[in-house]
Amino acid sequence: MSGAASRTRQGFAGHGMANALGLFLALFVLNSALTFQNRWPTIGVRWVPELSIELAALLLALVLAAAWRGSLGRGWRNAVLAGFVILMLGRYLDVTAPALMGRSINLYWDSRHVPAVAALFLDRVAGWRALLGGVALLALLAALFAILRWAVGVIVAALAGAPARRAFGVLSLTLLALYGVGRLSPRLPTEALFALPVTAMLAEQVQMVLAATVFRDDRWIAVQPPLPASNLGRLRRGDVFVIFFESQGALVFDDPRFAAPLAGDFAALERSLTAAGWLAASARVESSTFGGLSWLAHSSLLSGLRIADQGDYYDLLASSRPTLVSRFAAAGYRCVALMPGLRHAWPEGRFYGFDRILDAASLDYRGPAYGGWVIPDQYSLYQLHRTEVESANRSPLFVFFPTINSHAPFAPIPPYELDWSRFDALLAAPAASGGVELNERLDGEALAAAYVRSVRYNLAVLGGYLRQRAPANALLLVLGDHQPPAIVGGREISWQTPVHVFSRAPELIGAFQVAGFRAGLTPGPAALGGVESLGPLLLRLLNSPPPPASVTPPEARDEPARPYPP
Repeated sequence: MSGAASRTRQGFAGHGMANALGLFLALFVLNSALTFQNRWPTIGVRWVPELSIELAALLLALVLAAAWRGSLGRGWRNAVLAGFVILMLGRYLDVTAPALMGRSINLYWDSRHVPAVAALFLDRVAGWRALLGGVALLALLAALFAILRWAVGVIVAALAGAPARRAFGVLSLTLLALYGVGRLSPRLPTEALFALPVTAMLAEQVQMVLAATVFRDDRWIAVQPPLPASNLGRLRRGDVFVIFFESQGALVFDDPRFAAPLAGDFAALERSLTAAGWLAASARVESSTFGGLSWLAHSSLLSGLRIADQGDYYDLLASSRPTLVSRFAAAGYRCVALMPGLRHAWPEGRFYGFDRILDAASLDYRGPAYGGWVIPDQYSLYQLHRTEVESANRSPLFVFFPTINSHAPFAPIPPYELDWSRFDALLAAPAASGGVELNERLDGEALAAAYVRSVRYNLAVLGGYLRQRAPANALLLVLGDHQPPAIVGGREISWQTPVHVFSRAPELIGAFQVAGFRAGLTPGPAALGGVESLGPLLLRLLNSPPPPASVTPPEARDEPARPYPP
């Protein structure tokens, strides 16, 4: 009998140890589901030794509920499981979005762009690969759900016993006390043991939704000062190009990983343009976006307002505010939007006041498709030049051109054509001739190297156009729309982008230098202001007061405009 009793006690002890191990594993799983961090620069995650304050609070709530009701049924388990799934997904978004984009996510506005972004990265991906990836993702989600369900079930079942309730109660109160002491006393940094609460991020998302819907106030635009009036007289009817280089942020000058390999390219461009008679000045501005949502920066410049989210953008489009485009149109300019990345209706063009929109269909590109964006920026600029700049008896042009080839994933990049007229052959081609696809997965150093190549392509196209094609009396304002996504440049960097102005007129470049620009292609260390300040600055610098009647003879006023000397 003594042997049988001993084996019984050993069995109970073994069973108790198994239960304790199961409880520990369940707590470990639930805690890890709310404390993981991003594995930069990927979409993966990594485990970190931190504690979850939400888990501590949930444990205390379950202890109190079990003490009041006794055993917690299936409804409680399902509710706890659903809450944990929401918290885990919220945690994933909270650590992944800033790591990849460099900014916090706004679920209300950003979620509507998910299909377009997915289509961009899945473009030209084989159907079987996309299907296999989808199946793998579903399998991963199902496995995570099963593990969470098991862990929640273990915890809820254990709470049926008084010893487990006491143990969990002590544990949760201890953790809550440590967190509270750390929050209240800087001398006891126990708060550092805990991950940032997920509930704070979810509460912020709810606040954003309410601010964008119930409490949205679009009257803020009406009280903003309008864009200054300008006769643009200092241009002497010269053309103006506003070119946004996609993803060209200030890190091309600030981060040694990019500044070092690109320094020679900027120096060579400056030397070649100086030899061709072009002068340049450069500065920095703060973009209204980071890592994406380029149209927010575009609309900020064109409106003279800081358009920082999609709600601001919609408010602007619903307003009657004059834009930079309408100011140039009022001065007699023909306003053209060169939009090679545009493949759908763009009612914004009517709001801004463009006379013509050259979208992807209008450009009629028939060459090889370079990645998801298809059209080389050099071809787009050549088509604009052929159809608008070379037109006889035309008005002066205001051109707005957001480039596309330096958009993530920055590959494949088209080759730069030294002879621009070679694009004429594409106009006679019967149909698109194949495609150039991205056949490798870019991340880390490969993604950074692709980014450098895309910036080099931008500089080559710009330099080639200025040397070979640009009108002698043109003024070009060239700037980046935003920094590249954080997966390229990092998470803790500024929102600054470089801005360059090019002209053959020393007095115009001098005016920009007086306003804070620095001679050459290297900007100074400080930003002039937000990107929204450039439109008003451009209008003020290009305005010229009418000369006194006694100084300007009547016959001189009718003299046709002449280009600046080369």
